[in-house]
Order: sequence, then structure tokens, then C-alpha cells
Amino acid sequence: MQQVYLWGALLGATSVGAQLPTDAHAATAQKAPYYTYKGVFNYKSNNALEDKNFYQALKADNFKYEGLKVGQSTRADVEKALGKDLKKYYAKKGITYYEKNDVIIGIDDHNKLVNLTLLVDKVEHSDKAIRDHVKSGEIFDAKTTQVAFYPGNSIVIKAKGSMA
Repeated sequence: MQQVYLWGALLGATSVGAQLPTDAHAATAQKAPYYTYKGVFNYKSNNALEDKNFYQALKADNFKYEGLKVGQSTRADVEKALGKDLKKYYAKKGITYYEKNDVIIGIDDHNKLVNLTLLVDKVEHSDKAIRDHVKSGEIFDAKTTQVAFYPGNSIVIKAKGSMA
């Protein structure tokens, strides 16, 4: 089940998706839009990729996955949110990458979360949904992060200044 809450001038809305435990919140009042996603992201009927608020929050540098924010959260935050059973993926240029539930997490030598990759290959129509909201090759250059989109494959959120 996926729940989307729109705050501010918008009315609340709920959409029901798969029977997977998910929860998404978005707001677009006078403040910068934000989007918080909890639960499995890479599943067939996830409609977050069709939500314009998702992309607006990424542009506004105001997206959180499981309460984690790229460039601000620490390894301890990651372990608290996702558990300590992260599968080591690989290490490169001072960053160690871990995987859990089709999400790849990059932690630097200072124990900061510097990369968050959301795999979307299992999301139905993810290729079209991303292309409907993002121009081909477009990278969102926010204040503290950069977001790259690979339709049908992944969304990569990197902390600026990191080697990720």
C-alpha cells in the first residue's frame, strides 16, 4: 500500500498500490516542495515516478528516502533506517557502496551518505514515467545534490563535492 499526502494548498490524497509496505509524503505549499518515501521503491505498481511532486522535491534538494538525506545523513542513520545487514556492493575512490532492497547506498570515508541510487527496473512503465517528467540527459543540479535519471534503470542522487 502506498500513501501520498499532499500538504499546503492541496488536499490530502491516498492511492493504493501493491500490498508492499510503502509510505510517501509530499508537500508543495509556499515552502520548497518535499517528498519523503518509506518502503520498497522498486516494485511493479509503484506510482511515485508518476508524481510531479517527487521530481519537484528532487529539484528542490528536499527528498528523503526512509528519512535519509544525501549529504546529511550518516552511516549510523543509514543503519538505523535500513538495518545493519547491508550487503557490500563495491568500493571506489573512498566510497563504499552497499545494497539493500534494490537501493544502493554510498558511504564515504567520513561516514556520510553521499550517494543514493534507487533502482527502478521493476517499476512498470518506469521508462515512460521518468521521460514524462525529465528531459533526456537532464540532471537536476540542486543546492547540495545532483540527480541523474536513467529511465528504465535507476535514479542516482549524489552529494555535491563527493567523489560518488
